[in-house]
Amino acid sequence: MIAPDLTHYQATERELATAQARIEFRVHATVYVVVISILALANILLVPQFYWFEFPMLGWGLGLFMHYRLGYRKASEQIARHQGLVTLTASQR
Repeated sequence: MIAPDLTHYQATERELATAQARIEFRVHATVYVVVISILALANILLVPQFYWFEFPMLGWGLGLFMHYRLGYRKASEQIARHQGLVTLTASQR
Protein backbone atom coordinates (compact mmCIF):
# COMPACT_ATOMS: atom_id res chain seq x y z
CA MET A 1 0.00 0.00 0.00
CA ILE A 2 1.37 3.40 -1.00
CA ALA A 3 1.25 6.21 1.56
CA PRO A 4 -0.85 9.20 0.44
CA ASP A 5 0.97 12.41 -0.35
CA LEU A 6 0.45 15.48 1.83
CA THR A 7 -2.04 17.16 -0.52
CA HIS A 8 -4.24 14.06 -0.69
CA TYR A 9 -4.03 13.66 3.09
CA GLN A 10 -5.03 17.29 3.68
CA ALA A 11 -7.95 17.09 1.23
CA THR A 12 -9.20 13.92 2.89
CA GLU A 13 -8.88 15.48 6.34
CA ARG A 14 -10.90 18.52 5.17
CA GLU A 15 -13.61 16.28 3.71
CA LEU A 16 -13.87 14.25 6.92
CA ALA A 17 -13.97 17.36 9.11
CA THR A 18 -16.65 18.93 6.92
CA ALA A 19 -18.73 15.74 6.98
CA GLN A 20 -18.42 15.59 10.77
CA ALA A 21 -19.45 19.25 11.08
CA ARG A 22 -22.54 18.56 8.96
CA ILE A 23 -23.52 15.60 11.12
CA GLU A 24 -23.04 17.63 14.31
CA PHE A 25 -25.16 20.48 12.94
CA ARG A 26 -27.96 18.12 11.89
CA VAL A 27 -28.01 16.56 15.36
CA HIS A 28 -28.09 20.02 16.96
CA ALA A 29 -30.93 21.15 14.66
CA THR A 30 -32.93 17.98 15.30
CA VAL A 31 -32.60 18.32 19.08
CA TYR A 32 -33.58 22.00 18.78
CA VAL A 33 -36.76 21.19 16.85
CA VAL A 34 -37.77 18.38 19.22
CA VAL A 35 -37.12 20.32 22.43
CA ILE A 36 -38.70 23.58 21.21
CA SER A 37 -41.75 21.60 20.04
CA ILE A 38 -42.11 20.02 23.47
CA LEU A 39 -41.69 23.40 25.17
CA ALA A 40 -44.24 25.02 22.86
CA LEU A 41 -46.74 22.23 23.48
CA ALA A 42 -46.22 22.42 27.25
CA ASN A 43 -46.57 26.20 27.15
CA ILE A 44 -49.76 26.14 25.10
CA LEU A 45 -51.35 23.42 27.23
CA LEU A 46 -50.24 24.61 30.68
CA VAL A 47 -49.89 28.41 30.43
CA PRO A 48 -51.76 29.60 27.34
CA GLN A 49 -51.96 33.19 28.65
CA PHE A 50 -48.25 33.89 28.03
CA TYR A 51 -46.09 32.40 25.31
CA TRP A 52 -42.78 31.98 27.14
CA PHE A 53 -41.41 29.27 24.84
CA GLU A 54 -40.42 32.02 22.41
CA PHE A 55 -37.55 33.06 24.69
CA PRO A 56 -35.67 29.73 24.63
CA MET A 57 -36.59 29.39 20.95
CA LEU A 58 -34.92 32.72 20.12
CA GLY A 59 -31.91 32.22 22.42
CA TRP A 60 -31.21 28.68 21.31
CA GLY A 61 -32.04 29.65 17.72
CA LEU A 62 -29.25 32.23 17.87
CA GLY A 63 -26.88 29.51 19.12
CA LEU A 64 -28.03 27.20 16.33
CA PHE A 65 -27.45 29.95 13.76
CA MET A 66 -23.93 30.54 15.09
CA HIS A 67 -23.27 26.79 14.97
CA TYR A 68 -24.40 26.77 11.35
CA ARG A 69 -22.38 29.85 10.46
CA LEU A 70 -19.14 28.99 12.24
CA GLY A 71 -19.22 25.22 12.51
CA TYR A 72 -20.96 24.12 9.33
CA ARG A 73 -20.22 26.77 6.74
CA LYS A 74 -16.66 27.51 7.81
CA ALA A 75 -15.46 24.00 8.73
CA SER A 76 -13.41 23.57 5.55
CA GLU A 77 -11.79 26.99 5.95
CA GLN A 78 -10.95 26.35 9.59
CA ILE A 79 -9.32 22.98 8.89
CA ALA A 80 -7.37 24.47 5.96
CA ARG A 81 -6.06 27.22 8.25
CA HIS A 82 -5.13 24.63 10.87
CA GLN A 83 -3.36 22.49 8.27
CA GLY A 84 -1.39 25.50 7.07
CA LEU A 85 -0.30 26.25 10.63
CA VAL A 86 0.75 22.63 11.20
CA THR A 87 2.69 22.57 7.91
CA LEU A 88 4.42 25.85 8.74
CA THR A 89 5.32 24.71 12.25
CA ALA A 90 6.61 21.35 11.00
CA SER A 91 8.73 22.98 8.29
CA GLN A 92 10.41 25.23 10.87
CA ARG A 93 11.69 22.29 12.90
